[in-house]
Amino acid sequence: MEKNKYIILFILLFNFQFAQYGKNIVQYDNFEWHFIQTMHFDIYYYSHQESQIDFVASYAEKAYDKISNLIGWDLNNRSSIIVYNSHIDFQQTNVVNSYMREGIGGVTELMKNRMVIPFDGSHKDFKHVIYHELVHVFINDGIYGGSLKNLINSNTVYIPLWMNEGIAEYLASKWDANSDMWIRDLALNYDQIPEIKSLNGYLAYRGGQSVWNFIAEKWGEESIKEIFYNVQLKNNINKGFKESIGVDIDELSKQWHKYIKKEYWPDITIRDDIQDISRQITNHEELYNSYNISPSPSPDGSEIVMYSNIDGEMGIYIISSIDGKFLRKIIKGNKTAEHEELHILKPGITWSPNGDRLAVAVKSGKSDDREESNILKLLFLNFAKSRPSFLYLDHLLNLLTITSYIER
Repeated sequence: MEKNKYIILFILLFNFQFAQYGKNIVQYDNFEWHFIQTMHFDIYYYSHQESQIDFVASYAEKAYDKISNLIGWDLNNRSSIIVYNSHIDFQQTNVVNSYMREGIGGVTELMKNRMVIPFDGSHKDFKHVIYHELVHVFINDGIYGGSLKNLINSNTVYIPLWMNEGIAEYLASKWDANSDMWIRDLALNYDQIPEIKSLNGYLAYRGGQSVWNFIAEKWGEESIKEIFYNVQLKNNINKGFKESIGVDIDELSKQWHKYIKKEYWPDITIRDDIQDISRQITNHEELYNSYNISPSPSPDGSEIVMYSNIDGEMGIYIISSIDGKFLRKIIKGNKTAEHEELHILKPGITWSPNGDRLAVAVKSGKSDDREESNILKLLFLNFAKSRPSFLYLDHLLNLLTITSYIER
């Protein structure tokens, strides 16, 4: 019965992950694939990727050694790494039957335990993604047998999301400013810090990373190997942790809570509360939305343009800087080919000097290659107070601007 429960759970997760509800994966290009082999990997690439492939090969092998030493096992089989030149090329992949929306900086699929990653223009982020996704390759191989078929046919323990994504983030960067910001906000501005078992969604990444950082600080990095060994041996998460570090998950939650309170609560006395030194002009609870981001004030300071998902889809709106009242919608994204995707993870809006125009980058086409004039349009939104009018101007970008990390 226990085995059947995990099989049903994973099939449901698999179907949810890869089901397409009205979204098509449009494939504009026929990529001519090549590959190179390193000691542990087959790395697939297509044109104009020679410098990236050397980078991937070097860091994949370095990541292999680091992960193997910390997690406690080697891969049983060679693994494939499939590299795309950009995130929009990555969105054409058929390795997984799921649209790679902005925010997915890479994916590791379990059917054949293949790793698929795009190069986003930043070698620092690229290295992070290589390390992160390769941790999933190791867990898929060492815990789940290297494929979905082997997982279904086994009675192995299921590694929870916080543990899986958290260790991937920790091994990729240990601790960083982005995660520090998230956990500080969690500690200072929420009435209750979630239990470790409740670290889901994006908190599985940031919260899970914090948990592993705490474990490494208190019990040493060598405990990571011991934890995974005992989790496999006992076939149970609680028993594995108890055997390795002497506490189960509930007790670990209590100690982690004390750790982050001790780390961040002193900020209450040494820093000004944002509510005491500022005035809030938007309220996502009243608007019943989840995003009000990338604000840009007008040249005269009377208005603010920002990204918001007020009506469920991300759009660009202008509000009053005095009382936050919504004045007008400039554009609604994710609905037309001209505005196929607004880039909420790396957003940016700018005003013209006289305040009558806006410029914003949007996804509009098949490629972010600089030779393609129709890929990203520098969208000049020419509007009047009563009736906005739009003038679209094709623009050849000198830099690749569509990038994102991690939701995975």
